[in-house]
Formats: sequence, C-alpha cells, structure tokens
Amino acid sequence: LSVGGWDESTYFSDVASSSARRETFAQSCLSLITRYGLDGVDLDWEYPVSGGAAGVIHRPRDRENFTLLLRTLRQALDRQGRKDGRRYVLSIAGAVGSGYLNCIEPRAAAELVDHVFLMAYDFHGPWETRADFNAPLYATTDGPTRYRASVDGGVTAWLERGVPAEKLVLGMPLYGYLYQGAGGLYGAFDKAVSVPWDKVKRDYLPSAAYRQLRHREAGVPYL
Repeated sequence: LSVGGWDESTYFSDVASSSARRETFAQSCLSLITRYGLDGVDLDWEYPVSGGAAGVIHRPRDRENFTLLLRTLRQALDRQGRKDGRRYVLSIAGAVGSGYLNCIEPRAAAELVDHVFLMAYDFHGPWETRADFNAPLYATTDGPTRYRASVDGGVTAWLERGVPAEKLVLGMPLYGYLYQGAGGLYGAFDKAVSVPWDKVKRDYLPSAAYRQLRHREAGVPYL
C-alpha cells in the first residue's frame, strides 16, 4: 500500500504531529492491508519540513515526526505480523538531494524501514529554462552551473549519512523529456513534454530525423 506522492502529501505533517494521530494513521493502514491481502506499507511523503506541491503543510518538527511516524507504523506492522505469522514490509520513497536529507533523520529512518526507494529522476525537466538530462548518472562539468546533481551523487549522499547500501533501491525513469525548440543540449526551449520509453523506442529511435548521441561524462544517451 503506497500512501502519499507528489499530489497526495498535503496532510502528512498533520498526521505525524501527535501520537494519537500517528496511531490512527497506522491503524488505518493496517485495516487496508489486511482487508486486501497486501504485504506492507510504502510511505511517500513529499516532503517533510519544506518542498512539494502547492498547499502541502509543513512544520519544523516534521524532521523528528517523520521518524516517529515510521516507528509507529513499524510497531503496528510488527504486532500484526506476529498475529499473522509473517513479516510486513515498511518502505519509504526518498529524494536524492541533500536538502531532503537535512529534513529527515536518515539513519534513524533507515533502521525502521526495509527499503528506501530513491527518486533518482527529474533532476531537470520542463519546469526549468534550458534542456538538460532527466537522470544524469554523473554530474557534468560542461553544462550550466546552476544545478549539477546526479544519480551517483544522490546515492553517495545517502550512504554518507549512514544508510546501509542494501536498503537502497534505485528508482529510474522509464521516460524522457522532449524539448521543443531547444536547439540542442542546454539550449533554451519553447516547451517540453514527457515521452514514455515505448514511444521513444517506437517513434524516435528509428527516425532518421534524430541523431543518437551519448554524453560520456554524464553517462547519458540522448537524441
């Protein structure tokens, strides 16, 4: 059972703000997973303390309350697991920037969850002003200096905060962005749209109108 996401994280701060609310939330999750035979809970809070979609509620205490919410869920799942003779999984979705890691307690959270699903994508996209890589494996030195994050840097940041590698699951984008009017990599563009991999493979890779390139430093193929 995955709860939250970019569009559905508005009230997580409220949910995590007191012991009673955390327990109510955990019991609600348990009710759903036992009713439908699911194997656990994935918490996708975007984001504690700051960030996320418009309207998301934030508190400075979200950092500590996030850990407390995970602990309440872990305890509830373990109690249910003892009754059912099985282990229920608890996981979270986590951003790869240091800003996010500063807004949670990474080591404490990792001790409570089975997996951390790293959202290692959308480093760049239509919300910016210049065409750039969606998920660069490594940071580049030839691009704009504004934001040189990478998958490698994001994973390293989690490891450096004491999170065990075996708990990290790398999230990868099965889509790209089509930048219209860009005039090439790092160019200003008119508009951009998301293109799923099956469409890239069917419509763009075979097309003579596009040239296949690879950025050696970033480790990224592009058209």
